Amino acid sequence: MNDVNYWSALVAGIITFFLPCILPLLPVYFGYLAGEAITNLDSNKIKTRLMINAVGFVLGITLLNVMLGFGARAITKPLMAYQGYLRAIGGVIMILFGAYFVSGFKWMFFERERKIRYNNYSPSFIKSFILGITFSFGWSPCYAPIVGNILIISSFEHNYFRAGTLMLVYSLGFGTMFLLSAFLAGLFVKNSKKIYPYLNIIKRVAGVIMIIMGLLLLTNRLSLLNINY
Repeated sequence: MNDVNYWSALVAGIITFFLPCILPLLPVYFGYLAGEAITNLDSNKIKTRLMINAVGFVLGITLLNVMLGFGARAITKPLMAYQGYLRAIGGVIMILFGAYFVSGFKWMFFERERKIRYNNYSPSFIKSFILGITFSFGWSPCYAPIVGNILIISSFEHNYFRAGTLMLVYSLGFGTMFLLSAFLAGLFVKNSKKIYPYLNIIKRVAGVIMIIMGLLLLTNRLSLLNINY
């Protein structure tokens, strides 16, 4: 994987995992996937159930993200005659997303979350797969700035395969961190709070990267990163 686009998507997926609106809530999702309180993970049976369902959860997220990648390419394909304008609009949007992350201000749309409540939830692989899809819808305002940037880049890819695989790599970044933390769920719950003071710093660094990428896209200088459009 020597394409800067793919590396950018992978890093973006990892950063998404550490967003202040996602990382602190992961123990709740681990509880859903395990069917037990996250503190009751001493049983190998429960640990195995958690991992199997976590795989289904990540696959659900990945499916939706790949479909979004295909969709972004499908929308822009008929408009390639206006590629210059689309690039400029995309660059401005990326800069605004980056400014939101850097500013620390709470913009109501991005702070609003649509969480789906599951009462008497009995976990299974299929249910976890569906939960992964609803996760994407429920938290979409929260991580929209990051996934939006990857979708903008996907929309300018040369074909549907590259657009879809770009979102696949983004999902790989997030999914790898999610599965690793699920595998080490006990340690994760005990130690994750140590990372909390640094989450806003991570968010601001991501914002700076978005602004730089947006400026390069706006000025048609992404070739400086060996990305051809």
